[in-house]
Amino acid sequence: MIVFFERICVVLFLAMALLGSGSAFAAAADVDGPVEKRPEGFDTPELSRSRFLGWVRRDLSRRIPGEETLIKQYLDEWEFQFETLTINNRIFAINIDVDNKYPYDITLLDEDCDGIYETKVEEKPGQQRVDMAIPECVFRVSAESAR
Repeated sequence: MIVFFERICVVLFLAMALLGSGSAFAAAADVDGPVEKRPEGFDTPELSRSRFLGWVRRDLSRRIPGEETLIKQYLDEWEFQFETLTINNRIFAINIDVDNKYPYDITLLDEDCDGIYETKVEEKPGQQRVDMAIPECVFRVSAESAR
């Protein structure tokens, strides 16, 4: 299962690896596109009620040497699969699979590392992929974690 998971991660985040960092989205999306923003945030899967499936580290950014991104995969209480992406102990994205088919259908992004996922990308078959960059806030190590 971990080997399958690793293959999925490589394909899913190839665009993110090439972008490295920057704004929340490299590709501008219009109102009718797959990107939706909500300042109050979108609902996220409940980690405490989900079953942990596995983890893998990946190098998705050139700004930090080595495999800096921790990707953890879960199965929620309704049998939807999702994964969290973490750098510097900050979860910045959640990918959700609602149809049990590759690729993930929904990505929630926390652009400012405040724990509120205010951006949702819902890609449908045939749509052009939205290339997402890693939020700048994950690269700033707080004074508390530097101690």
